[in-house]
Amino acid sequence: MRVFLLMSFCAFLLTGNLIAQDCNLIKETDPYTRQTRLSTGFIELTGASLVADADNKEIDIMLTFKTDRCFDDGCTAMVYFEGGKQKLSLRNGGTMNCEGLFHFIFRNGPTINYQLKKMATQLISHMVFTDRNEKTIPVTLSSQQQETLRNALRCFSEQAPTLLQPSN
Repeated sequence: MRVFLLMSFCAFLLTGNLIAQDCNLIKETDPYTRQTRLSTGFIELTGASLVADADNKEIDIMLTFKTDRCFDDGCTAMVYFEGGKQKLSLRNGGTMNCEGLFHFIFRNGPTINYQLKKMATQLISHMVFTDRNEKTIPVTLSSQQQETLRNALRCFSEQAPTLLQPSN
């Protein structure tokens, strides 16, 4: 019985270490403000790239489209999840632009925003963005892109609240 418990405990520690090793976040400290920022780096999707950045105030998930599209604060995105009819409706949190930049902006706090947590724990099958001219832009994710995005957002959402702690 002791051997089984010891082996179970070792397997638990090993699994935890393997999951932690999957988190390849970029951590930078601004030399002037001394504030630390986290980034996932760019994640390639079909028709777009995604990068998530965080500081002690906000979490910004930015999508960059391959073609120039105009977005303002009235533009929306529908995020559809794998295996069901669940979806999230999100607004563009960035400024008006015609460079194809769409932002999901969340406040960074000790608890993770519900919408961000859902994106970090469930596979996203596809997203549909509506630009300023009411034209839709679909972004469909392959199964590998779904896993990559979920893992990156999971790591990111777990690490972003650590930026709230004061540096010594």
